Amino acid sequence: MKLLFITTKIHEKDDDFAFSSLWVEEFIRQGFDVSVICHEKGVFTGNFPVYSLGREKGFSNFKSLLIFLKLIFKLDYDRVFVHMNPKWVVPGALLWRIKKIPVYLWYTHYTMHFPLRVSHWLCKRLFCATENSMPQYDKDPKKVVTGHGIDMRFWNFNNVANSEKKPKTELLSVHRICRSKRLDLVIKALQFLPNEYNLTVYGRELEDDYAKEIKDLIEELGFGNRVKLMGSVPMPKLLEIYPQYQIMINMAMETIDKTMVEAMLAGIQVVTTPNNARAIGMPNYPKEETPEAIAEYIKNIDFLSAEELRRITRKNHSLESLIKKMGEYIKSGN
Repeated sequence: MKLLFITTKIHEKDDDFAFSSLWVEEFIRQGFDVSVICHEKGVFTGNFPVYSLGREKGFSNFKSLLIFLKLIFKLDYDRVFVHMNPKWVVPGALLWRIKKIPVYLWYTHYTMHFPLRVSHWLCKRLFCATENSMPQYDKDPKKVVTGHGIDMRFWNFNNVANSEKKPKTELLSVHRICRSKRLDLVIKALQFLPNEYNLTVYGRELEDDYAKEIKDLIEELGFGNRVKLMGSVPMPKLLEIYPQYQIMINMAMETIDKTMVEAMLAGIQVVTTPNNARAIGMPNYPKEETPEAIAEYIKNIDFLSAEELRRITRKNHSLESLIKKMGEYIKSGN
């Protein structure tokens, strides 16, 4: 089965899309012959063909589009899998419809826009991590909830005793700094925690206005010594960062960040919204999405064992299981 895998970036040291290579490798392990089209190509060691649309060379959107159209005409493939970026379904829609090539989309977000509408029309299936993704297509047979895809081979942590970790008063957040992640809610929760509680945040600043609001909030609350904004780090660096912590906080709206599930493999207790906790498979969570409720939950957190956290992740969110679920649809053309 020849699969055309279309994604934003192939770069194994990226802070956001390094996992794309892991997905390709798992498709190959499960019997697919994969060719990749990406908007940007960086460092990668995989033994599969990657065709870049030239973002790393500064190509214009128009030039990238011309390259894309040339590639989808030239390459040999039986199926198309579009990863996270429905905009690339639009220019290929007519060709793939004429050639009767089944198209599939992975998209774990809740916003509606024109490329997603086209994807719903053209694609055989719309895969997503949780029920919270693409809520506008609830009860639509095209929507298939699969869980997140976390590569257990890559995120293979050694057991670290809590006595060797930072104290539970050192809190961790790993996500982009943008309004939908609601980092302000987490910072405000520190007001209701004893002064020994601190927060370290890893992630790029995605929205300049919101990043400024966060920095202003830190200054306003006098939390210059309690909140550290560390910026983005390459994904492999998280292999060293996660095992240092006992508690991660992520109050993102509507969808779960994969970083929460990665952290669970390192034995980290995740604090998130009730909806996100249920989607992940976590039994405990703050009862309300307020700074006071978050702080109260953290002070009285009921820690699950590292073994239980890993069991939840393997059961609901392994990459091997994810590709197997999607592969059954893709191979059959359904």
